[in-house]
Amino acid sequence: MKEFDALIIGSGHNGLVTGSYLAKAGYKVGVLERRDTIGGAVCTETMFQSEENPHGFRMDVGSSVHIMIHQTGIIEELELDQLWIGIY
Repeated sequence: MKEFDALIIGSGHNGLVTGSYLAKAGYKVGVLERRDTIGGAVCTETMFQSEENPHGFRMDVGSSVHIMIHQTGIIEELELDQLWIGIY
């Protein structure tokens, strides 16, 4: 059984940022998500696929633009501009 110092329930942007700060501080962090997509309301998914449009449209699920993160310092502190995270 894996052991964690902190367990984050939900991989929305708030959970991911919290988990990142805890991991950066040296804690062993686990993040649990019930969906197969991370990011919560700020993730992008393919929607509205049909015979006429088999590829659908790529759309934000719950946020048109999450621009406030640029005012917080989080991007610089966690060096998010240098990362690419892929889930396969």
